[in-house]
Amino acid sequence: MVRRDPSESIIDRKEKYIDFTTSLDWISLNMLRWEFRLPKIEFSISFNLTFNFLLDFYLNFDLGIDYTEFDFEMPAFTMYLKKLAKAYYNKTRYDESYYDPPHITGRDLARFLWNIRYLTTEKSTPYYKKVGNALKNQVYSLVDILINKGIKKEYAEAMVETLLKVEGKVLNSSYVGFSIVGLSKVMKQTKGSDITVAETEFRWTDDFKTHKKVKTLTTYDSVVGYVRVGYTRVTAGYRGNIYGFKKHVLKPLSENLAKRVDEFKKRSAKTPITKGLDVEVKPEIKEITQQIPPPKHTLYQRVFFLQKRDKMKWEGGKHQARLQNIIEHVKPILDKYGVHGNFRLGYITFAKEYVYMHYKPHRKHKQWRRILSDDDLIAKYKRMGCDEQILREIISTVNLFKGVVDIEAKQKQ
Repeated sequence: MVRRDPSESIIDRKEKYIDFTTSLDWISLNMLRWEFRLPKIEFSISFNLTFNFLLDFYLNFDLGIDYTEFDFEMPAFTMYLKKLAKAYYNKTRYDESYYDPPHITGRDLARFLWNIRYLTTEKSTPYYKKVGNALKNQVYSLVDILINKGIKKEYAEAMVETLLKVEGKVLNSSYVGFSIVGLSKVMKQTKGSDITVAETEFRWTDDFKTHKKVKTLTTYDSVVGYVRVGYTRVTAGYRGNIYGFKKHVLKPLSENLAKRVDEFKKRSAKTPITKGLDVEVKPEIKEITQQIPPPKHTLYQRVFFLQKRDKMKWEGGKHQARLQNIIEHVKPILDKYGVHGNFRLGYITFAKEYVYMHYKPHRKHKQWRRILSDDDLIAKYKRMGCDEQILREIISTVNLFKGVVDIEAKQKQ
């Protein structure tokens, strides 16, 4: 661990950090830690890929977002279903199409919901922030931004409901091909009209806490009372062509998901060595080394840090220095208005988020923020209890930083 010296400059501190994290000793130790943690890493891979996969599935079925707009393409099984086309004026028929608000794409909406998923299920988030009014207020402050951008209120709310339904499918249900060993719960069987169904549960948007129990038949269900007319597909039902749905829709989905999980695990775990190691061995130890069997596997995570050392140093140091500079510009404003204690952190966070609002981050689920405006961000922080006058003064103070960041964002495109 690198200890931070308060007297050090940002540049010196970043230099020390890069030297530490790119040293061969640290890389070797980190690879050992990686190997030790592989079971947890593989579990996380299964959870996140399954959740994301099912969420995309529901976003297409319930909310009409085309598969081509997702970050990961889905299998081409949609010929079994009636395709929902994008609306064009004077061309497409009413109720047989969907439309995107100006400047907002289906990809933005999918990334928006994936970003909220981190608020609801991320393990590093304290439990009290993932349930009840604390979560509800945070989620709907973001939903209000979509509504103000032209997304229909019922559609935006249906997105959040869809997220919680998928959460219930992943955490409280078990389906062949869509379950996570060690996480998905075996469901209690019950009798339907003429077929055995199961009972599962998911929490609802009333308070993001109370669980609703429902009967389920397949990975995708349209449950009466928990779906919105016009924003869902009617499932085959107990007497319908449920076997055709499983064969043409769920089976290719399950196979594709299993393939993705397997490939991701291989990229993150041990990789078989298929060729001999052509290493020059000193003559004095050659007889000894001949008795040592060669390794059969190596970790995929290799010394990639060494190849990007200079870039890490420059990029990380630049942003660190800028963020510190932003804080120093905001502090006098907070002092002037008498903002004290933890309340200061909210305004500092606002300043950072404002400056980087249109910067294209590496993590895709954060890239939906490109649709935000100054007023959207102010409304979000006002809902959290911040004063609008102070927020606008902060904007005028750090606006120059945002101009620089926006230029960098355009250069990255």
